[in-house]
Amino acid sequence: MSDHNDAAPAARPAHLVLVEQSGAKQEIPQPSTAQAMIEAEQAMHDHGSHLREVKVISQHTAVARWKGGELCWRRVA
Repeated sequence: MSDHNDAAPAARPAHLVLVEQSGAKQEIPQPSTAQAMIEAEQAMHDHGSHLREVKVISQHTAVARWKGGELCWRRVA
């Protein structure tokens, strides 16, 4: 018998959280952690100057987190 929690970490549903410079948050459901990581990279590239933080969350746990600086993004978790 298989449990949903037994799924490979990259295949689990996740949320992409975009935190704007103003502090407003946008949470976007993703079909998998792997897809959320791809979307996070795209968001940093396309909207980087408008964002201060990008997070990928799966099962109430931060899988990855980036903070924007003046010149680049740095991964903090």
